[in-house]
Amino acid sequence: MSLRTHIAGIIPVANLKTEHQAAISPILLQVDNGFTAIQKSVFECAMAGCKTIWIVANPDLAPIVRKVVGDFVQDPVYYNRNMSKFHSELRREIPIYYVPISLKDCDKRDSYGWSVIHGVNSAWWVGVKISKWLTPDKYFVSFPMAAYDIYSLREYRKQIADKKSNFFLTYNNQTVKDNLPLSFTLTGNDCIKCRRQINKTTTREYLPPLEGEKYPSRKLPLDQRWTARKFDLSQVFDALDTKSATKINLNWFYNISSWQEYRNFLGSGHQIEKPYKPLTGPYACAKLVE
Repeated sequence: MSLRTHIAGIIPVANLKTEHQAAISPILLQVDNGFTAIQKSVFECAMAGCKTIWIVANPDLAPIVRKVVGDFVQDPVYYNRNMSKFHSELRREIPIYYVPISLKDCDKRDSYGWSVIHGVNSAWWVGVKISKWLTPDKYFVSFPMAAYDIYSLREYRKQIADKKSNFFLTYNNQTVKDNLPLSFTLTGNDCIKCRRQINKTTTREYLPPLEGEKYPSRKLPLDQRWTARKFDLSQVFDALDTKSATKINLNWFYNISSWQEYRNFLGSGHQIEKPYKPLTGPYACAKLVE
């Protein structure tokens, strides 16, 4: 693993659809006492070795998420290195950024899976505009509504950071390409392939022009326009290649976007233990003096 590999964590929140009928967002559901689903995803990205974390959330929810997870999180691997005399100086802070869905994609391509595509594009665009050294090499996607043993990612940091192959979590031989919210990695080129596939397969506002017409003149019915906004994860990431990827099968997994699965998780013997307080935050960046 190259120490200079920049892995950007992507956490999609915008346009998340679940079976929960609660007054709060489902990402605020607790997976342990005092440990919410969105905190679980942030800690998961930190455990995977991400250098930055990008949460894709629209303005209606982003302030609430920021209040819960803060502006940065500590890398759990480097937080308590007691073998060093000054171990506190070895700690690594992982900044958290919040990006909304672009207005041009609203009601056109803004499915839940598109939040991942937009997060990857935002992380790349911001980095490349500042310096090529800040441009991410890979992207690790964490879904808040996926419950599994996130601590197991620690031993797979090397495989996650491998630039030559992608990394997929599987359960019963199924991945995100089977519409399960299981974590995976992708590169910038993979994102471009997925985006092109989406734009190629979606319908638009007009039907193709008739023979002899220069421009289209017939509109599709409202419910048939821009079908990409309804694409599930399997359709969004259909272009991903999993043949040469590293696959790690999980011993247990629950898709807690389902009410029944959430009940099964809480009633099972499986548990996602809350990390100790310094690893969950929230931390806020100090304001500049005016």
